[in-house]
Amino acid sequence: MASVPFKSLFCERFGCPPEEYDERAFRAFLYWHARILAPVVRALKPNHFAEDFHFIRYLGEALDVRQARVDAQDFKDWDRKNWQWLHTGLRIRVSHRKARRLAFQLLGKPEWINPANPAPQGRSGGT
Repeated sequence: MASVPFKSLFCERFGCPPEEYDERAFRAFLYWHARILAPVVRALKPNHFAEDFHFIRYLGEALDVRQARVDAQDFKDWDRKNWQWLHTGLRIRVSHRKARRLAFQLLGKPEWINPANPAPQGRSGGT
């Protein structure tokens, strides 16, 4: 089965050419309050969103939900390790959670979420 990268699915869903993927995904994944401030922050501090765009590019190459999940977790980990007042404190950044949700919608349900094969419930009292 041939896999389609997230970038292609995103552009198909939102009707944008692949060249606009980075900017369109950036706007789609920003926290709501960050949408107002992002243009100002980009003008004053152009590199502020560098890691956000790295994350968006890596996510665009994801072929399945597992890769998308790893990319989102890597971005989340980077953000925690490199705390910045605007980026982490005020969340003037993209949301890894919003990106991951959309990736799951477009790439399909994760294989670990399968209603036909429920996860074990743990140990029950012995019989």
